[in-house]
Amino acid sequence: MKRSNKYFLSSILSLLVLLFVACDDDVPVENTNALNPEIFFESLSQVEAAVNASYNQFQIVYQRSGYVFPDAMSDEVVSSGDPNFAPYNRFEFNATLDNIAQFWTACFNGVGACNFVIGNEERMRNNVAGSDFTNDDVDNALGQAYYLRALYYYHLVKRFGGVPLKTDFATALEDAPRSTADQVYEQMIADLQLSTQLTRPKGITETGRVTQEAAYALLGKIFLHREQYADAQQAFNNVVNHSLLPLEEYQDNFNETGEHNDESMFEVGYNGEVGTEQERWAQTGIGTSEVTFHSQDYTGWANARPSTKVIEEFEDDDPRLDLAILQDSDNTYGPGGAFQFPCPGCVGGPVWYKFSQLYDNQDVSQNSGVNVRIMRYADVVLMRAEVEMNLGNNQGAIDLLNQIRDRAGMPRYGTALMDARGYPVNSSEQIFSAIVHERFVELCGEQQRFDDLVRWDLDDQELSIFPDQNFNNPDESLRLVRNYDPSVHRVMPIPQNEIDSNTKVNAEDQNPGY
Repeated sequence: MKRSNKYFLSSILSLLVLLFVACDDDVPVENTNALNPEIFFESLSQVEAAVNASYNQFQIVYQRSGYVFPDAMSDEVVSSGDPNFAPYNRFEFNATLDNIAQFWTACFNGVGACNFVIGNEERMRNNVAGSDFTNDDVDNALGQAYYLRALYYYHLVKRFGGVPLKTDFATALEDAPRSTADQVYEQMIADLQLSTQLTRPKGITETGRVTQEAAYALLGKIFLHREQYADAQQAFNNVVNHSLLPLEEYQDNFNETGEHNDESMFEVGYNGEVGTEQERWAQTGIGTSEVTFHSQDYTGWANARPSTKVIEEFEDDDPRLDLAILQDSDNTYGPGGAFQFPCPGCVGGPVWYKFSQLYDNQDVSQNSGVNVRIMRYADVVLMRAEVEMNLGNNQGAIDLLNQIRDRAGMPRYGTALMDARGYPVNSSEQIFSAIVHERFVELCGEQQRFDDLVRWDLDDQELSIFPDQNFNNPDESLRLVRNYDPSVHRVMPIPQNEIDSNTKVNAEDQNPGY
């Protein structure tokens, strides 16, 4: 007989006991050592504490695996051989790897925390009279939970395909069969449609919380990935109150001091508080660790080097290259050219500059407090361009692409200069090539490329073999052959411990090829 899925109850109860947040320091945190669900949701602080617990698991997801999986499987990263990266860079992973199980568990624990909020709507509504919160507060709490549940499922469906759908906290402990990917997407769309009606706009809600604009942006993204272009256009048309930062502030999209700027739409928050050594590495969500290893992984240890392919994708005069990637030839880099290459604790280059502590004149360490940007407005602009192209509005698509070009101070699409560079935009096919190029350079190292290639059906072409530089002999080029099989590796395996413990998920439910 199989064991029951025990991680739901133990995690949700611990989350609700500890109640610490994965948003931002500005979001209030309530710590309590005893929680009786039967008398919960009687005050605004309790409502907010339950919502805060719904954010928490994203800190665990992005402490490491949330950026490792999609970046290492893309063609913009080459692994140094570190065991956290190498299996995914080489497509040699399997169902028994611990970090796959950790990712799965963290996402489903997050789903469970969201379900606790959503499942107690009636209790919250009944408690409004005589309490210090209003129905509007309840709406906002529910809107955040619906968004976060959709976002957890977005991570799950992208990495695993169809997964069990758990939408009722009261039955969360019961084993559930795998749903299809289509069913998961339908649930995500339904959740986000509710979130767009319930959450508060940017500027009204607290910094770090889900906003109405973020809900519309994620809804549009899902519609785009489902090729529902008219629906995506309608959703994106509601993304307001955001703008592209000027080039001189571009690094604020990736540093600690520029968090929650006008281009940022949703972030996973870290504050750099390490907690104990056990807490830092436990990845359980319990304790005070508020750090991500992204800066050390990508810049210090260089466990995920930028590939020659992504470097060469940048045009020679593109200022975004030096703001995204550090190269040996740069001699000095960082704010005011304050650093010599290689940086203290860094290996030789190239290494990633994005999301490193170097932007803020800090040494690279394991204890990074740089927030993860889940979505920024530049991504929305580029997705809108893709939507307009697919709806036959080619000029609208070009105009949107040129918003990104203008911000970077680069030549505009549709000019003789860009035609000469190999990027004419006289047809939908050529506009699509421009979109592929612009997403590659604008969003490199931001966990977008692998999923883009899969949905464009370019993954087999781009991921099986790609050139890279031999850093033992800089004059020699390498052709890296990877074990990529699009019939297998578009998704990862369902964790073996889930197959062992879930009575309704068996070996025959495993993804093909694993």
